[in-house]
Amino acid sequence: MPFSTDGVYTIRNVGRALMLDLTDDSTKEGNPIQGYADNGTEAQKWVIKKQEEPRNSENTFTVQTSNDADEPVVYTRHACLVDLVPGVNDIYRFTLGSKNLVLSIPSDEDSAVRLANFNAADAYQQWALIRVGDLQSVGN
Repeated sequence: MPFSTDGVYTIRNVGRALMLDLTDDSTKEGNPIQGYADNGTEAQKWVIKKQEEPRNSENTFTVQTSNDADEPVVYTRHACLVDLVPGVNDIYRFTLGSKNLVLSIPSDEDSAVRLANFNAADAYQQWALIRVGDLQSVGN
């Protein structure tokens, strides 16, 4: 079933049970994203919102950090455009530009989040989305 609900989520890697996390809780441009143990911080919360453009696909979404200091979570257009490809039991793959290029935590020894070639059997390329909040309209 395609993903359909805009909101704020934590994103857990199925193969490693690590959360998608901003390294050092930094929103600085170029800061790497890592897999990290669930700690409930803002660095592990992500805004996911359905997009109609530019691809006009039922699976196209933006993903951005919700870590904005003390400000309420507000969706902006400064985000990564991805396709969320549904699997079984509400598990998804994040594809970027090509269905063969997916978000992954590559091994048990490395917690850096990287792009990898698609492998249907690889749990390191599978992600569970856990809803933790709603979006707020700009200006509220």
